[in-house]
Amino acid sequence: MRAASLRTRLTWLIIAVQVGVLIPLGVLSYQRELSEMDHLLDGRLAQAGRTLGTLIEHVSSLPGHNAGNAVLPADALRGVMVRVHERNFEPEVGFQAYAADGRLLAATANLATLSPPPADERGFRDLSLQDQTWRIFTLKNQAGLVIRIGERSDNRHAITRTLVMEHSLPLIIGLPLLALLVSWAVGRGLRPLDRLTEQLASRLPGSRQPVAVDDTPREITPLVLELNQQIERLEDTIEREHRFAGDVAHELRTPLAATMIHLESAQIAGSAEEVDAMLQSAQMGLARMARRIEQILALARLEAGAASEQRARIELITLTTEVIEELAALIAEKDIALSLTHDIDEVWVSGHEVALTAMFRNLIENALRYSGSGGQVDVAIQREGDAVIIAISDDGPGIPVEKREAVFERFHREVESESRGYGLGLSIVQRAIQLHQANIELLASPFGSGLQVRIRMASADR
Repeated sequence: MRAASLRTRLTWLIIAVQVGVLIPLGVLSYQRELSEMDHLLDGRLAQAGRTLGTLIEHVSSLPGHNAGNAVLPADALRGVMVRVHERNFEPEVGFQAYAADGRLLAATANLATLSPPPADERGFRDLSLQDQTWRIFTLKNQAGLVIRIGERSDNRHAITRTLVMEHSLPLIIGLPLLALLVSWAVGRGLRPLDRLTEQLASRLPGSRQPVAVDDTPREITPLVLELNQQIERLEDTIEREHRFAGDVAHELRTPLAATMIHLESAQIAGSAEEVDAMLQSAQMGLARMARRIEQILALARLEAGAASEQRARIELITLTTEVIEELAALIAEKDIALSLTHDIDEVWVSGHEVALTAMFRNLIENALRYSGSGGQVDVAIQREGDAVIIAISDDGPGIPVEKREAVFERFHREVESESRGYGLGLSIVQRAIQLHQANIELLASPFGSGLQVRIRMASADR
């Protein structure tokens, strides 16, 4: 099931909120206005009753006035004019006037048949008369006259209907218009997302250009920044995979071809000695290929691990000792005198353990491989202010000064070198140096011949 779009969801949510607020407010406003209108009409009805009582009292006191029963036309007392929203209403009003002794002095035809009020009746009440409901107000003035004045309720209902239409019409017309305006406003507000979509759709594969955040709304900026980081990590991963594939193709092509040639030569060899020699050459080729694969995988693990691993405090003396123990077989095989010197018991740095382990393993292993049998290798770790100095020296053939920069390139190896290194060792070291913002130098060995690799990196002791 396809989810609703963000634009549709926002539009309906905003409309629902507005309807949920406007309709109750409209109902409350209508009820309040209706209540005020009822109070106003009741007040005017009571005022008309008091005025009528005063007039009847004054007329009754005139000389020659006959205070007998008088039935007046229904419109003898004009209704109170009410104006509601540019419309005029004149409700139908009637009255009865009783003397203090209970005699009916006067009445309008519309209320003439209404029975006299009880002696204790005062104020407002609703009465039913000839299928009509009347709003009746009863009062007794100081002269003892009892006045009953009433107004037909259907006149009030007309006012009520007018109020309902006046309050409903703006909602009926306004809500659809409001929905259209909300939809337009939401679409305009989400336009930055459309521009972001277009920008992402137009990106070329492999592009490292970050998504622009200049005109991006503040709420979307964290999303775009995180997206840029994800794109950068993805491109790094793809680049590492391409580099790894290129490394494998580059490094395994030659030893595989050489091994195949040795095996084919062994098949067609004329003597057992020739077969043994070809098989031995093939075995050596396979060993060299295994060494190459190991270094390629180490470099791939280093780059992939550094991308996902968080920095941590690492103790270099312990790490170096563990690496030396791993290389104990090679040290014993070549009968090399290896020493580990340090000026303090613990040296701490902040970094990636995988990268530092690979760095030490390759530097020490290179020193062992390039040193002859019975040679010597020294690993020194010292503190120098806020920095850590790592120096690995051997007494091998060394590297000429003019060629020292080139050895950090991938797959570079000196032509005259008899070692089985294939140019990836120092490339791994260089990558570890870059990850830790350290410095590396290739210097002359203090043993008189050979090479010293000197690394300077920040300390994490403090």
